[in-house]
Amino acid sequence: MKHKLPVIFAVISFLIFIGLLTAGIFMRRDMGERGNRLFAKTQAVRKSSEVTALSQNAEDTVSHDTAAESDNATAEADKPGGVSEDTVSGADAREEATEAPEEEGQREVLPQYRSLLEKNPYLAGWLATSDAAIDDPVLYTPKSQNYFLHRDIEGKDTENGSLFIAVIWHDDYHNTLIYGHNMRDGSSFGSLKKFADASYGLSHSTIRFDTLYEEREYELLAAFYSQIDEDELETEDDRAEADKRIEEESRKEKPEGELSLADLNLFEEFSDEDIYRKEKDEDNGRFRYYYYTDLSDRDDFEYYVKNVKERALYETGVDAEWGDDLLTMSTCSYHTKNGRFIVVAKRIR
Repeated sequence: MKHKLPVIFAVISFLIFIGLLTAGIFMRRDMGERGNRLFAKTQAVRKSSEVTALSQNAEDTVSHDTAAESDNATAEADKPGGVSEDTVSGADAREEATEAPEEEGQREVLPQYRSLLEKNPYLAGWLATSDAAIDDPVLYTPKSQNYFLHRDIEGKDTENGSLFIAVIWHDDYHNTLIYGHNMRDGSSFGSLKKFADASYGLSHSTIRFDTLYEEREYELLAAFYSQIDEDELETEDDRAEADKRIEEESRKEKPEGELSLADLNLFEEFSDEDIYRKEKDEDNGRFRYYYYTDLSDRDDFEYYVKNVKERALYETGVDAEWGDDLLTMSTCSYHTKNGRFIVVAKRIR
């Protein structure tokens, strides 16, 4: 029996070794499978993040229950219409990420503005006060900001001109600056000066500014007077030279026949470089409201709102915080040389 004990011990040890070896193989395989699931999940989350960066309306939904659910939920969350029951492969998710900007760029124009857009390709929206004292289309031509200063929506010469937006305009900049003439008959921005009276402003505090794609409402924030620096005014000669340059450039594309608004290249991507405020206004004691079209910077936004409210002719009870969207309307005023009257409103819908 004593001679058999070593043999029995050796057999037991060998069996234990085989068992441990087998367990180790299965453990490594299981770890490998979990590692693959984790990698697939990480890849799915990364793809979902990429799609989110391309489309702000996409909602990321990642399930942590199982690897299959994770892949399915992430791929489905990439769809603009929400989550469906279909499974989307990684290739499909990448294809959707590529197509997202096209869907964003193909927003549908509101029905009430389609016919006007056919008449003028530079139509940007519509501005109206609650009493319809102002109720006019708004144009946007960044290549020549003042092109419609003395032209109607069809491009014909008129003293009244049209309402138009300042050069730098983007939703992310949180401010839309609209210019218009102060006409004696109340047309264009001739009725804007009514907001200088507190009783009128407070009883007509809701202002509508629709873009081509979205109906919007604003609430009166402040009304105040200001002034344009003499050396920053565009002269008639400047405008004539700009018009001539635009027509010459357009003639290269269409050498014969009369040019239409559609033929003119009045719209192009603007540079987001701050070419105006080389010196910040707070450093020289001035407040040039017409340079604050980009309020994406918190300090600029708060500085702008602070100065607007300090100069307000009366208290409206409305305040604005960084991230709010503002509407600024400017017209000539004769209280001083190169005077301006400005109305600012905050978006509420």
